[in-house]
Amino acid sequence: MIRFAHIADCHLGGWRQPELQKLNLGAFEKAIDSCISEKVNFVLITGDLFDNAMPSVDILKQATGKLRELKEKSIPCYFIAGSHDYSVSGKTFLEVLEKAGLCENIERINGDELEIIDKKDFIIAGISGKKGELEKEMIKKIKTNVKSDKLKILALHTTINENRTNEFISGLDADELPKGFDYYALGHIHKPFKKEINGKLIVYPGPLFPNNFSELEELGSGGFFLVNAGDKIETERYEIGMKNISSIEINADGKYPEIITSEIIGKIKKESIKDKIILLKISGTLSRGKTSEINFREIDEEAKKAECYSLLKNISGLESPEFKIKVELKSENVDEIEKEVISKLKQDDFAKFAEQLVKILEIEKIEGEKTETFEKRLTDDFSKVLGVEL
Repeated sequence: MIRFAHIADCHLGGWRQPELQKLNLGAFEKAIDSCISEKVNFVLITGDLFDNAMPSVDILKQATGKLRELKEKSIPCYFIAGSHDYSVSGKTFLEVLEKAGLCENIERINGDELEIIDKKDFIIAGISGKKGELEKEMIKKIKTNVKSDKLKILALHTTINENRTNEFISGLDADELPKGFDYYALGHIHKPFKKEINGKLIVYPGPLFPNNFSELEELGSGGFFLVNAGDKIETERYEIGMKNISSIEINADGKYPEIITSEIIGKIKKESIKDKIILLKISGTLSRGKTSEINFREIDEEAKKAECYSLLKNISGLESPEFKIKVELKSENVDEIEKEVISKLKQDDFAKFAEQLVKILEIEKIEGEKTETFEKRLTDDFSKVLGVEL
């Protein structure tokens, strides 16, 4: 029997909040420790080990330390790149990890031919994720010749329609995946999924640790799959819980900013939030004032007094009456929608102001550019447009 771990979407370095970045790394360390204690034959990471192609030194140091522990226990680690840690030039730290002998990239593609890697007890192949999901066309036209009595594994970082998380995502049908494999190890979609479709066992383990507010809210924790492959393939999901999570929801309809501030602080004092991740969601339309008049500094201070581990805020559904507008959208194109919305905001030359902000938000990180440098570049541009020092 072969026993292996299927891990995906670690996104190490993805959280901006230091305390959540620490939990993200902690989840990875816990996963590797579990792989060692479970005595797996190998570990398979199906994309997005890192959140970008050039992670920080601190992130690299901790990740490589755990991968070295696998190597010292003679547990091979195989991987493919994901859409986040992929680079067209190949200049990513995944390449460095492979050169150091800590893991092996299993993507071998020669033209339209997918090369199969023949191991002692199994065969394995992989197709990395690409920016803009460009891997989909490659997957459709790829040619394979899989003939073996061994366990056959195909690693992919892409979307299948059977596991889409919303209607705007366009994926592949399960029937479009290369044929002839026993276990299809996928990554990219952050929703755990396991289903046999037309003879294909397709598995998404979901993120190793939730990557944003909504994932913390919906998933609560991350995890991976332990796979036992003998006469038949059996999977067991290994949950990784790092912190307890609680939600505070506030309806802002018809309320003043001061009332909302007081209501939130009251809930913080009343509820037990010590060492928890608190998800604060505020939605509705204020009776007067601006959303910025809610005293989040005072709220943060109160949360610290209550020894909250981390307080995350979601105010995407919060509106101020001064800026509430109705727009009938005539286009489905994102660029056109932006122009339609902006065209409705005529007061005080706000249209020009908003266009400048949109242009800044379209700025992308230059390959090889340090995160700190990129963030400073964005901050400087925002400062110029807003006329304030950030």
